[in-house]
Amino acid sequence: MGSKSVTNINVDIIMKRSLMKNSLTKRKSGFTLVELLVVIAIIGILIGMLMPAVQMVREAARRTSCGNNLKQLGIAIHNFEGSFNAIPPARGADEFLTWPVYLMPYLENQNLYDNLDITQKYRYQNSEAIKVTMPMMLCPSRNRNYPYVSRYETKGYHVGAVGDYAGNAGTSQYLIDDAWAKFSQQVDGVFNSGFSKDNPVVGEVMSGGGTGRYEFSNVVDGLSSTIFLGEKYVSIYGVQHPGGWGDGSIYHGDEPEGFIRIGGYGLKLSAGESQTVAPGDLPIFGSSHPSIVNFVLGDGSVHGYKSRIDETTLFRLCSRQDGEMVEW
Repeated sequence: MGSKSVTNINVDIIMKRSLMKNSLTKRKSGFTLVELLVVIAIIGILIGMLMPAVQMVREAARRTSCGNNLKQLGIAIHNFEGSFNAIPPARGADEFLTWPVYLMPYLENQNLYDNLDITQKYRYQNSEAIKVTMPMMLCPSRNRNYPYVSRYETKGYHVGAVGDYAGNAGTSQYLIDDAWAKFSQQVDGVFNSGFSKDNPVVGEVMSGGGTGRYEFSNVVDGLSSTIFLGEKYVSIYGVQHPGGWGDGSIYHGDEPEGFIRIGGYGLKLSAGESQTVAPGDLPIFGSSHPSIVNFVLGDGSVHGYKSRIDETTLFRLCSRQDGEMVEW
């Protein structure tokens, strides 16, 4: 009987030790609050380290997509010039339609083009068609909180589609008296208003189909050294507003600041949304990309220029006839 008692006692001891061991094992398999907080902190640090890299990759993709937009526009310009022996005018005449409309048939937007009328002023266009935005006219870095139409128009004009690319109207030497945007002065840009003598307006109807000023042979500095189109700077205070250097309809020929820009001395590039210059101050090129502004040159090549590019180089790129070649 004594041996049985000893045996029972040993069994009890073994069972208790087993239960204690299992209990300790279970307790050790969980996380303490401190351990959990440490893990969460480490994950947060890793995410914080990865997010800038992710944002950089996304911005690089947006910048590439923006360059592709300009590439399409450059090809369309070449096709237009091949058909009409002229670069499209910035606008045929005052208040009439603008260069994006002239390029529509070469950008797979023939249906939209057919709903507009080059010979009629902007105010008489189809009010629904004029709101349609061509996808290649919008930079992917544009703030998506902003609608793709101008908020209002003056003088009873229709609300119209906005865009992020502007034609090169020349250099800052023609800034005085707005010569860069007028219809008779000789200037040094590429996308300028059509000459009045070539596009007469009779009874508010423009004849001549909106003839452009220049052909490729007039770009005497060479197509590879001359900007044709670039991203346009819009003040954060001017978004969707047509006045000044704002963000009005890119089809609206009464507001040249919406579809053409100039560059050179006193007119540097601007990049990023930190700029706070009010509309009406600077008719400059710029973008929402950090430090980079995209352009397409006359030969169809796309370049991203740093916003700190010197004014002399920018002047040479914006002038089609200054006699100075730009070497890269």
